[in-house]
Amino acid sequence: MKLEIKDVARMLDLPEATITRWIRQGKIPAKLENGRYIFHERQLRAWAQTHNFTLHENKARQQENNEEEITLCEAMERGGVLYDVEGSSPEEVLRAAVGSMNLPDDIDKEVLMERLLQREELTSTGIGEGVAIPHPRQPMEGFSLKAWVTTCFLKKEIDFNSVDGKPVFVLFIMLTATTRIHLRLLSRLSFCLRNQAFLEMLRSRPSTEVLLQKVRALENEL
Repeated sequence: MKLEIKDVARMLDLPEATITRWIRQGKIPAKLENGRYIFHERQLRAWAQTHNFTLHENKARQQENNEEEITLCEAMERGGVLYDVEGSSPEEVLRAAVGSMNLPDDIDKEVLMERLLQREELTSTGIGEGVAIPHPRQPMEGFSLKAWVTTCFLKKEIDFNSVDGKPVFVLFIMLTATTRIHLRLLSRLSFCLRNQAFLEMLRSRPSTEVLLQKVRALENEL
């Protein structure tokens, strides 16, 4: 099992700043992966035993259990649905969408835009079949909400440099507090998008109620 700095801080009952300082000083085993420090549970256990530290596993496990309770439907309901989002390029539609999103006060829209555009510069989030899933490259640290997915139906299809070359008609802007939550919701959304009936429903620009009802039904199949 892979752990992040915040997980280790909870398990050791120490500030995250202390764990970060120990990493820089080489006092605790950690590996840099995709710009983030990752700990392997087995190595952490061995290190804790050698250094006479007690791991408060219940804290990390409780956090993990709470994250596992998050559903895609809840995140989409929280993020809402936007219709007729205007723009002729990925940047234009993202800027229009972010400008219309009713985000929590702890999210700076300009900072969010920069992070979304940085992710698009890295590689397009257009996954094919007219769908794109824009998201920051890294989780939203300090995000007061664990997960947020805003569905955006575009006024006109645009070239998103998608993997299959098809123009995009709908975006699912995904914001999460942790990598684990992001992967969980991405997996669930991908499951929905593999359903041909769901894709056809998206093209009909369904009401929020109909969309969430279908997502809830598909999640219940998992």
